[in-house]
Amino acid sequence: MDFKQIEAFINVAKYRSFSKAAEAIYLSQPTVSAHISSLENELNVNLFDRSGKEVKLTYAGSVFLEYAINLINIRNSAITTLADLDNKISGKLVIASSTTPCRFLLPSILSSFHNDYSNVTFDIKEESTRNVIDLILSGNADIGIVGEIIHDNKLSYVKIGDDKLVLISNNKELPENIAFDRLLKEKFILRDKGSATRNVFEKSLELHGISLNKLNIFAEVSSLEAVLQLVKYNVGVSIVSELACQDYIKAGLIRKHNVINFNITRGIYLVAHNKRTLSPSTKAFYQHVVSKLINNNS
Repeated sequence: MDFKQIEAFINVAKYRSFSKAAEAIYLSQPTVSAHISSLENELNVNLFDRSGKEVKLTYAGSVFLEYAINLINIRNSAITTLADLDNKISGKLVIASSTTPCRFLLPSILSSFHNDYSNVTFDIKEESTRNVIDLILSGNADIGIVGEIIHDNKLSYVKIGDDKLVLISNNKELPENIAFDRLLKEKFILRDKGSATRNVFEKSLELHGISLNKLNIFAEVSSLEAVLQLVKYNVGVSIVSELACQDYIKAGLIRKHNVINFNITRGIYLVAHNKRTLSPSTKAFYQHVVSKLINNNS
């Protein structure tokens, strides 16, 4: 049973004629007759009484007519609803983000997005970059924002900005411009493994031929806030996102230093699963971020 057979049946019942039904649905009369015969064979009943001048529904045909009309109505409703989805941006959007973009980029993005799409609500998951990727791959997040690319053929990345990593301290004796060798005497506070900031810093050390073991690592912490607080109390120095420490620097709670010949800049990326179709709200968010951050910076 298919919709062409059902539409043919409904129109023959409506016009009480195979030829008029064929004209109404732009088919030949033999095709309409074949659809009805196939339908009757499948249902194992006669749907029409063809003995008189007009084609009339049998009792079985009358019973089936109501079901046939409902089937067509349900099909049309489904098509209309699916077509409307592109214009109806609503529902809950699950966003997974690594710490820095989650705290210092995402709030302004959500504010402007909400102005355009007020029917969308959010579930924000702040995680390490590795955990963000796992959430995207498992389908437990719709879209992610990360500070490092972790390659997987199921993922697509688009760069939405840059983030500079800087040295911070609250040591008044450290000069504003400092050689890296001088820092080997300082106690370092690092983010834990899995953090994009930590990974990018380690890769930069490798490029400069410096082993992580040469650093005097005092603490490894999972929280960015804990890093900033430890530095504020002059427990040690750290490498963090410039975005993440701006407020602390402006308030005079910590200091920013320029490490001579040791500039570290990383990208900030939107990441999505390229094997899944984005929901309308996810697609709208994706396009909004690209428009707000990429186009405004170009």
